[in-house]
This record gives sequence, C-alpha cells and structure tokens, in this order.
Amino acid sequence: MLPRFVFAIPVLFGAACPTFSAEAPALTREFEIKNERAFLGGHEVDLWGLRCGNALYSEVVTERHIRNFDNMVAHGINLVGVYIQGANAGWPNPEAGLNGFTRDGKIKPFVAARLERLIRAADLRAMVVMVGLISPRKDQDFYDDAAIQRGIEEAARFLKEKNLKNVFVDLVHEFSQPERMDKEILREPDGERKKGQLTRWFKAVAPDIEVGVCPDINSGTPDSYPGMDVRIIQKQMPIPPSGFVVNVETLRQDSFNHDGIFTQSNLDYTFADCQRYLEAPNAVMLFHAGFIQGITNESGTAPHPEMGGYGTGPNDRGVRFYYEWVRENVGRWEYPKHVPVNKSTDVAR
Repeated sequence: MLPRFVFAIPVLFGAACPTFSAEAPALTREFEIKNERAFLGGHEVDLWGLRCGNALYSEVVTERHIRNFDNMVAHGINLVGVYIQGANAGWPNPEAGLNGFTRDGKIKPFVAARLERLIRAADLRAMVVMVGLISPRKDQDFYDDAAIQRGIEEAARFLKEKNLKNVFVDLVHEFSQPERMDKEILREPDGERKKGQLTRWFKAVAPDIEVGVCPDINSGTPDSYPGMDVRIIQKQMPIPPSGFVVNVETLRQDSFNHDGIFTQSNLDYTFADCQRYLEAPNAVMLFHAGFIQGITNESGTAPHPEMGGYGTGPNDRGVRFYYEWVRENVGRWEYPKHVPVNKSTDVAR
C-alpha cells in the first residue's frame, strides 16, 4: 500500500528532507489504540521495537537511523523510540545526550526538523515512532513548571500542526526517579494528580495523540493513572494484564563501557523477554542496549541504529541476534502484517 504523501526521491535513501506544501503538511498514517491493540492507518498491527533514545543527537546520528529503517522492517522491526531530551548516554559521559528543549520550554528548531524527518521517513515504511519528551537527566534544565508546561504543549502543537500521526508519546520517562528527577511536578508524592496534569496539558492541544507516563521501576509510583492512553512500563516490570502496554526500555544486557558484547546468559534473558512479549497480545517492547543508545561508549562509534554483529566479543559487537529473532519468530514487516520468513529461500541481510 502506497503512502498518502509524496517525498522527494532522495528521502528514500535518507539523503534529504522531504518536500511539503507550506499550507498543509502531508498527513501520515494514524496510530490508534482500540481494545488494547495497536492500529496504524486503520489496520490492526503488531509492533516490535528498538529503543533509540539518542537518535536526535546530531544530523549524522539521525541520518544513520533513517538509513537503517529499511533493514529494520526487513527484519520485522516497525517501532522506534526517540527522545527530545536525550536519554542516558552511557560511557564515558552519561549526561552527553542532547536536550532538545530550551530552558523556557521551546523545542529547538534543528531538533524539531530532525524529528519530523525521522517520523516521516518512518511513516514511508509504515513504522510507528514513540516520541519521548522529558528525561530525568535533563528535567533540571527547565526553568520551572511553566517551562515544563510549555515544552509539553509545544511538542503537542508540533506533532498536531505537522500532521505527524504515526506516533505515541512518553510524556515523562522514569517519573519520580529517586536520584535524577529534580522537578517536583515530575515526582511523587501526589503522582496521580501530577501525571494527570501533564496529560491534560498535552491533550488540550493534541487530543487525538496517545500518551502515557513511564514510572521509574524503583520509585513505587504506579504504572497507570486516570487519563492515560498507553500503559508504559520499563525494564523487568511484569506485563500488566490490561491496557495497551509498552515497555519502552527492556532491561539492558550489555554495559555501556563494553557495548555490544553479550554473554550466553544475556542472550538467554533477551530471548526469554522476547517470548514473553510475543505471547502477550496487549504488550509491545522496545529492545534496549547500550550498543544502540549510548554515545561513544567503548566501541567509539555509538549510538548504533545498525544491527552490527552477534555480540560475541570486541570484534563482533552488535545486536544482530535481536533482529534475527524478530525476523524468524515474527516475520518481515510488510504493512499491515508481518510475513513469515521462508528460511530456505529468504536470506536475511
């Protein structure tokens, strides 16, 4: 099925920005949740994801992500998670991620341009993008609650006015993170009211974009609250039996200072995690690895949207095993369905 908008030809290869009408930006397919299931463009879909928390870090990094989208969908991966306030950057500097907001809550124009280009390139391939807004490593950079409100409203307005609908939003990653979340409105106590307020700020501008708030696993704050659309969890939290559940950060099995290297026990954990989500019809996972998210790391070339090697050692760093597990157990992504692989004739790239 062809997309409902036209790109300049170089975008197919991630080489240039798309061309839009100044009056009406092209409308992407719409992501929706119905009966605890994901829908895209009116079709029920299964989602398999990658956590790409620092995908907006630079023009080069964003470009590399876009250039790997075709390989992702060839392996069944049709969901990526990116953050306007960059996530943990790993080794040697966990704080190196980009902050896409100014202190008073404006989205920096070059970050907005990268985000739009990435979302539209994803839509060209019938992929969904989780857009994260606030990170516990950057929340202190906002002046005050008014700046946080402005940031949330600006993000909502940007997505709405640009007609970017193939998205859902993690308003706050690791709400109430005990060591790094500074602003009181992003912490317990009274978390239910605060999450509700954050959600209302967004929904007042973009009521038809699905949102949720990710709890910090160790803070005791609940993973659900009135008004949420997406029930967001992280790491090894159990899959709730109700709601449309997204684990936006599976428990990382490689270390940032040895990124892309995995022991057999690491692989066993990862494959068991994948199986849990395969068997849960209401749940989706974004696979998390230092190899994918970190900036620089021991490899010196992170973040890696590319799958790399099998992770057996320093000369074979990578997460190819996850790509291949999804391809073999779920299938290639050919919207609106995954297509099982014929192992005798269909050779993975």
